Amino acid sequence: MRGGPLRQVRECHIETPSRRAWRAIQCLGLILGFAACSPDHLTTPGDRQDVQLVVTADVRATAIHTVVIVVTAPDITDPLGFNIDVVDGVASGHISVPTGSARTFTAHGYDAGGVETHRGAVTADVQPGGSAPLAISLDPLVGDVPVIVTIQSLRVTVAPAVDSVAVDEATRLVAAITLSGGSPVAGHVQWASLNPGIATVDTGGLVTGHAPGSVQVVATYGGVGGAATIVVFNAADVPPALRLVASGLSAALFVTAPPGDTSRVLIVQQTGQVRVLRNDTLLATPFLDISGLVSCCGEQGLLGLAFHPQYAANGFFFVNYTDATGSTRVARYRVSANPNVADQGSASIVLTQAQPFSNHNGGMLAFGPDGYLYIGLGDGGSGGDPLGNGQNLGTLLGKLLRIDVDGASPYAVPATNPFVGVAGVRPEIWASGLRNPWRFSFDRITGDLYIGDVGQSAREEVDVQPAASPGGQNYGWNVMEGFICYAAVSCSQTGLTLPVLDYPHTDGCAITGGYVYRGARVPILAGRYLYSDYCTGFVRSFRFQGGQATDPRDWSMNLPLGGSVTSFGEDARGEVYVAIQSGSVYRIVRSF
Repeated sequence: MRGGPLRQVRECHIETPSRRAWRAIQCLGLILGFAACSPDHLTTPGDRQDVQLVVTADVRATAIHTVVIVVTAPDITDPLGFNIDVVDGVASGHISVPTGSARTFTAHGYDAGGVETHRGAVTADVQPGGSAPLAISLDPLVGDVPVIVTIQSLRVTVAPAVDSVAVDEATRLVAAITLSGGSPVAGHVQWASLNPGIATVDTGGLVTGHAPGSVQVVATYGGVGGAATIVVFNAADVPPALRLVASGLSAALFVTAPPGDTSRVLIVQQTGQVRVLRNDTLLATPFLDISGLVSCCGEQGLLGLAFHPQYAANGFFFVNYTDATGSTRVARYRVSANPNVADQGSASIVLTQAQPFSNHNGGMLAFGPDGYLYIGLGDGGSGGDPLGNGQNLGTLLGKLLRIDVDGASPYAVPATNPFVGVAGVRPEIWASGLRNPWRFSFDRITGDLYIGDVGQSAREEVDVQPAASPGGQNYGWNVMEGFICYAAVSCSQTGLTLPVLDYPHTDGCAITGGYVYRGARVPILAGRYLYSDYCTGFVRSFRFQGGQATDPRDWSMNLPLGGSVTSFGEDARGEVYVAIQSGSVYRIVRSF
C-alpha cells in the first residue's frame, strides 16, 4: 500500500488459503498450487481456523483507486493488511481472517497519488461458517462522497455431497461458490482427489473411479473448500433394480427402439397406439394410432412392432395386429417428416393370416441379424391345438416365419429358408411345432434366437436356436409340451428339438420371453437371458452354454414386478425394459 499511516502494515494478497483447508491438504501430501501468506501474518494458535471473506465496493462515484482493509484484534499481534484491486470502478477481493471475537476491520481508500481520502471501521466476531454481511461506511476525509464497503463470507459447496461410481466409470460433481447472503460468485474452483488411487477428478469436476473404496473429492476457491464423498464400487457385484420410466399407459405390451436411436424408445399399447418415450418423458401425441383398425383385447390387439434395419434411411417399420375380422395382419408403415409421428396413410399390407379362434395369435416381429423379418404365429387357438396346426407344414399357424421384405412386394421368400421347393410346405416357415411364441428375440452379440413358447396346462418353455442353424426345427407342439408328452403317457421325440428349459405351472401360467442382456449399465446380468411369467411376475435368467441352459438365477427379490408382465424390450444401447399390462414400463438398472 502507498502513503498514509498504514505503510508499516504487512500486506497479503487474496490467494491466502484458510488454515483448515491447508491443514487437510498438508495431511494428505497434496500440493494444489495455492500461494499463501507468510505464517507470521497469523499469530493465532494452530487449532484456530481462518475464514475466507469477500470484500466488494462500488467506488465509481469517487476518486478512490485503491482500497485497503486492515484487520486488528487483541489476539492478533501483527495487523493484517489486504490490498483490494479496483477494476472499472469496483473493488473486489478476498481476505483471510482468523476466527475469533472483536475483529476490527478498518477500510482505507486512496486516490491515484496515494493520498488517503476515505476511512471507516467496524468490529465483529468471525466464526467458521460465516456470519451476516458487514457494512463499513467509508466517510470522506477530504469532501468526497461516502462509500459503503461490504464484507461477506465465501462458501464453496459440492453437489451431490455423496455419490457413487463404478470402477472405470465416471460421475460429475458441481461446485457452487456463494456469499453468505446467498449471491453466487463467478469463478472457477480447483478440484483435487484426496486418494487418486481410488478416484481421480478433472478440472471440470468429472470423477472417474479406479478401485473400490471411499474417497473425498475437494473443490477449493480463494482458499475455501467444499467436499464430496465418493464411493467407488465394482459394478459386476451390484444387483439389478427397477426404475419406472412410464406410467398411465393403456395395456402396455412391448418396448423397442429404432436402430441407433439412443434418445427414444417406442411403447406398443394393445388398444392400437404406439407411444414415444423420449429421454424418459412420455410424449402426448402417439407415434402411430391404428385403434380404428384393431380388434382388442384379450389376446387380440396391436401386438408387435419392428423397425427396419435401415430405418434411418428408409423410415420403414412394421406392425402386427388383429384386424376387424379377427385375422392377423402384418403391415408396413413409414415415418412422417416429424420423427415422432408416423405417416398414418402409408400403410402397406405385407401378410394376412386368418385365425380360427381369438387366442394364440402370437404377435412378435423382429428383424434377425440376416436382415430378414421373423414373424411369430400361434397355433390358431382354442386349447390343445384341435386343428393340428403346430405339426402341419401346410399352414403358417404354429410357426415362426422368415421373409424378405426388401426382395419383392409385399415380400419375398429367402432362398435359404429350409422348406423352399418342398411340395405342400409353406416356404415362409423357418420353424414349426410352436403353440404360442408370444415373445422371441435375437442375442445382439451372438445372433442366437430365443423363443418363449407359452404352454397349455402343464409346462412353459424356452427354445434356443443357435445362430449357425439352417432353420427347420420342430419344437414339438402338440406332441410335447416342454419336456413332457402332451396328453399321452409316451410319445415319439424323433425329429423334435427339445427346449433348453421348461418350468411347471406351479411356478406360473404363461411365459414372457425376454432378451439376453447386452447393455452396459448392469454388468452382473451380462450374457444372461432374462424371462418372466405373466401370472407370477418372477424374473429369472440363465446362460446358454454348450447347448444347455446353465447358471440359473432368480432376480425376483431385486426386480419385484408382481405379475401381468407382458413383455421385455431393448433400447438401442441394449438396455432392457419390462412392460406391465396395467400401464407401466420399467427399465432394469443397477441398484446403485
